[in-house]
Amino acid sequence: MIITKAFQQLLATQSFETFHAPPSRITLASFGLYVPNQVSEVEFNATIGVRATALNPTVLVTIYRNSMVIFSTRVSIDVSVADYQTISFTAVDNNPPGGYYDYSLRAELDQSLIILDSANAVGPITFTGISFG
Repeated sequence: MIITKAFQQLLATQSFETFHAPPSRITLASFGLYVPNQVSEVEFNATIGVRATALNPTVLVTIYRNSMVIFSTRVSIDVSVADYQTISFTAVDNNPPGGYYDYSLRAELDQSLIILDSANAVGPITFTGISFG
């Protein structure tokens, strides 16, 4: 069995990253990972600390392999304005071709009520990946 892993963890800072309307997504975290030819999947775990700053925004969170989307999910931030929420999920990249890849975790506001909704990534942000052969 061949196992390789990588991660990036960012802690909360005084400056918050604001989610933007499409197509202006922000990169929350990224890492490089070598995927051997014999590997059958890459598993990801992500955690993002968020805060709604107006109404109840929906955030589109996406994982990219280089420039290709391999996973996305929409998350509604159902908290009062200025309250904090943690988004956590697991995703899998099935049967990626062998090679070295830049995996990135990106986010943007959903298109529905962009004018009224607003949210920040406040941390912590953790993005990990491990390949299994």
